[in-house]
Amino acid sequence: MIKTSTLHVLLTITLLTLINPCIAQLKVSGIVMESGTDRALIGVTIISKSSEKGATTDINGQFELELPSPDSLLISYIGYKSIRVKVTESVSLNLQLEVDTKQLNAIEITAPKIIELKLPASFMQIPKEHLNRDNGTTIVPALNRITGVYMHSGALNTNRITIRGIGNRSLFSTTKIRAYLDDIPLTTGDGETTIEDIDLSLIQKVDVWKGPTASLYGAGLGGMIHYKTRDQENFMPTAVSTKLTAGSYGLIRNVSELNFTNDDKTLNTVLNYNNTSSYGYRDNNEYDRESLTLIGKSISGKFGKTTLFGSFTKLKAFIPSSIDRDDYENSPQNAAFTWGSIKGFEDYTKVISGLSHEIKIAELTGLEIRNRTSLFYTNRDAYESTPFNILEENSSTYGLRNVIELQKRDDSKTNLPILSIGIETFSENYDWETFETNNGLKEALLSDNEEERKYINLFAQSYFEISTKATLFAGINFNNTSYDYKDFLKSDGLDKSGNYGFDYIISPHLGFNYQFNNNVALFSTISHGFSPPSLEETLTPEGTINPDIQVEKGWNYEFGARGNIDSKFTYELTVYTMHIKDLLVARRVNADQFIGVNAGETEHNGLELFVAYEVIKNSNWQMTPFISYTYSDYAFKEFVDEDNDYSGNNLTGTPPHQLSAGVDFNSAIGFYGNINYQYVDAFPMRDDNSIDSEAYQVVRTKIGFQRNLSTKWKIDASFGIDNVLDEKYASMILINAGSFGNNPPRYYYPGLPRNYFGSLSVSYLL
Repeated sequence: MIKTSTLHVLLTITLLTLINPCIAQLKVSGIVMESGTDRALIGVTIISKSSEKGATTDINGQFELELPSPDSLLISYIGYKSIRVKVTESVSLNLQLEVDTKQLNAIEITAPKIIELKLPASFMQIPKEHLNRDNGTTIVPALNRITGVYMHSGALNTNRITIRGIGNRSLFSTTKIRAYLDDIPLTTGDGETTIEDIDLSLIQKVDVWKGPTASLYGAGLGGMIHYKTRDQENFMPTAVSTKLTAGSYGLIRNVSELNFTNDDKTLNTVLNYNNTSSYGYRDNNEYDRESLTLIGKSISGKFGKTTLFGSFTKLKAFIPSSIDRDDYENSPQNAAFTWGSIKGFEDYTKVISGLSHEIKIAELTGLEIRNRTSLFYTNRDAYESTPFNILEENSSTYGLRNVIELQKRDDSKTNLPILSIGIETFSENYDWETFETNNGLKEALLSDNEEERKYINLFAQSYFEISTKATLFAGINFNNTSYDYKDFLKSDGLDKSGNYGFDYIISPHLGFNYQFNNNVALFSTISHGFSPPSLEETLTPEGTINPDIQVEKGWNYEFGARGNIDSKFTYELTVYTMHIKDLLVARRVNADQFIGVNAGETEHNGLELFVAYEVIKNSNWQMTPFISYTYSDYAFKEFVDEDNDYSGNNLTGTPPHQLSAGVDFNSAIGFYGNINYQYVDAFPMRDDNSIDSEAYQVVRTKIGFQRNLSTKWKIDASFGIDNVLDEKYASMILINAGSFGNNPPRYYYPGLPRNYFGSLSVSYLL
């Protein structure tokens, strides 16, 4: 007789044998449509949870899938909210997907955002989508689409940014404009700013303040550019990704990234490696830059927010320099003879690091007090071979920022702090030596120097809500800057060592904003700013300190309106005037030496207009044309340089008219693109207004396609053309270029002729 337990086992085995074929035949089919329109969706991904089997919808939105057992299906499509469906038997499904506006915004490309109606100053933001309009190697096109901003670009490592005409007298770099990466200064102790080393793949958005209106970050005369990395709202899911870009003139760019984010988005870590190389359009124009960056962010309701940033960059770039008129017209690919013959170059490593912690330290009725402390350290070790000498330099910078803010406790992300008080202290040790050069070979020591640069900023600003519509803004910045210079070589028995400090500078800022409703606001601003001279500008031709050099300073007055109509038409209009005193002029005293002089006053009158209109914005397509226009009427009010009186002349280096226009489009199925037009008017290249640059126009375009291949894989492919019309133009002008040895002056850095690029990005969710 068979035992009962044995019988149960046999019956169980028999039932499983009978049931299993039935389960194996579980068939699921269906159609996926857009909710509200019943439009069939093509290429929707359907993935089973346990078996990882999958299918995609066909041209009619239909799919079929076989499952070995009851399962849960994930239905996902870019631009739409994903859904899960449990399947326990063979069934035909009729599925509806809702448009996900957040997903669409992730790939939405619009004109520069006006994000805060309450701000009583001219401010614009470049979001990630705008940085992605171009090939990703440089921020130049994106900044040149901002009203009031003009960025010259002689090469990937030779740039000059001007805002409202400030900084246009700098020779080979950006000065008088401050820049930050989160809370880490990118501006050196003598006011020189280099943003080219920050790879755009790290940046979520760029804030641009025009004029001396960003009180919390110093009263920079020209304004402030603030690079910001991803915040909690923009943390990416845990994934690995790589992007390869190839283009004309040997352009190769790779960005590889490992991104980790926990489930509740309280911890994010990014490890980013990028490399950009090119042999260049011109002779002696090779460029290679690679960097490795770690960003960590931890957010806790109890312990606050902590951010860690560390980046190492290595760059070697050869220098073609500027060329004269004949080469510019006939052989623009040539390098300057002196630079090409010795194969002049710069080679450096740079470390940028920072640690920031923000925490709530007290709560009051309806208010809270928060404190943010940031420590930063940077180091640059460089070697430069020039036709005149060989320069070896090392700079180390360390400092601290601390800001205490009083904020409302209504969790509004658009509310501005009621009161902010802070300090930024900064110390930079700069060592440099120069050597004789023998066709690029280092020989005898010419100079051995050390400079200690120090400054301290004390600042405060407050917003007073006079009424529900009117807001008064008041800010003040207190600055003290000093240089301590040591000459170790003491050539010819002359010790050039000396100390130089400027008078304490107080820069007030007063603004008023009236917000008629949620869509329209008027604002006005009165602000003071300053720009200290570099050490080189404080030296006499003999190399000793000139105590008569003064800080360049001025007042800014502006009035504007901003807003939107029906959430489709966005605009900002600003008119302003700036009056600058003690204008610093770089006077060339020999082939490789410049000194500074305070030569007079300038007046900057201008108008800035930005408009954008979302012609199409629905679940299928988004299309936004935009226009940015800048009118600049800048002149020397009083300007006497030695025996030359340039009073009344137009300001050198700034175009009176600039226009950027374009249209961006984006589709739910993954196609996107843009076309952009830039016009730059002619402007004087010399203070005597005897010769002008030539006006030019450049057209750029890019198209692309991105798709979620599955729940884990995503691709993005794009192709673009720069300078579509093959315009001959100068992308950078060396103003007041000198001429030595009966050689003509070299004003011109030629822009690239028509060139192409293509990119492929692949990411995998872990």
